[in-house]
Amino acid sequence: MPTPPPVTYAEFYRTPRNRWWKGLTSILVLCAAVLLFSVVLTFGAMGIDLVLGSTTMDDLASGQITMTPVLLLASNLTLVLSAVVALLLHRYLHRQPIGTLHSVLGRFRWGWCGRAALVVVPLFVVYVGLVALVEAPGALSLDATAWAFLAVVLLTTPLQAASEEYIFRGVIQRSAGSWVSGTVPSLVLGTGVSAVLFSVAHFATDVWLIVYYLVFGIAMSLLTQATGGLEAASLVHAANNVMLFLVATAAGRMSEGLDRSAGAGGPFMLVPMLVISAIAAVLIVLAHRRGLVHRAAPPATA
Repeated sequence: MPTPPPVTYAEFYRTPRNRWWKGLTSILVLCAAVLLFSVVLTFGAMGIDLVLGSTTMDDLASGQITMTPVLLLASNLTLVLSAVVALLLHRYLHRQPIGTLHSVLGRFRWGWCGRAALVVVPLFVVYVGLVALVEAPGALSLDATAWAFLAVVLLTTPLQAASEEYIFRGVIQRSAGSWVSGTVPSLVLGTGVSAVLFSVAHFATDVWLIVYYLVFGIAMSLLTQATGGLEAASLVHAANNVMLFLVATAAGRMSEGLDRSAGAGGPFMLVPMLVISAIAAVLIVLAHRRGLVHRAAPPATA
């Protein structure tokens, strides 16, 4: 097979051996995996919480489910296990090396990730610090439950955030992008499909939160496309989740922080939308100035 010409990240699944059903299969399998793992692990976590006394049958029967460290761990593991499915689909259905899921260069670019971290982490520290000051959480609440939350957040939330990027921006965006030819059409279709599914996967019923997840997904898709890989998007996603969860844990507001029901959002959600968009824009400019490679040829075996 002739070597394909250099293409962008979103176009990597459109290869000579590509078939339309491969992208559809990947999307359907990943949606099913997220739903299946979520149901199984959530019910398992509820059973553990019942044994530990963190919840009661009356609470579950009334639908009053309070977020616990075990439930948060189950939620994070749902995405991690689904990301494993994404890796398998990438390798065996789309016939590409694992490295091409990281970036168009076929590897995880640690140098670029480190330089991006020097920008992303300070910005999120300032942002989350301002959020904590505005919300005035009051005295810290570091009891046994808070320490358990901290352990789950620090040990598994970065993996959860990166897993979402590998699922939605890695496999789903490329799967949808493979249905059309051309840089712009593949980016538009891939971004649209992945952002909508990303928003749906958060099971939000509040309009403001739904829009927030759409904006987040679009920003991460554009960042991935401009940088040619998932490193920066995974970093931004992880920094956002970890920083905000740490503040919610310290303030004893983890359940409120993860509340996605109607009325949980509001016009104040415009702030995180602008912050995420601005950080993505800064990283795109930084990548452009450094001449970061964002096009390459897919492997000839794909």
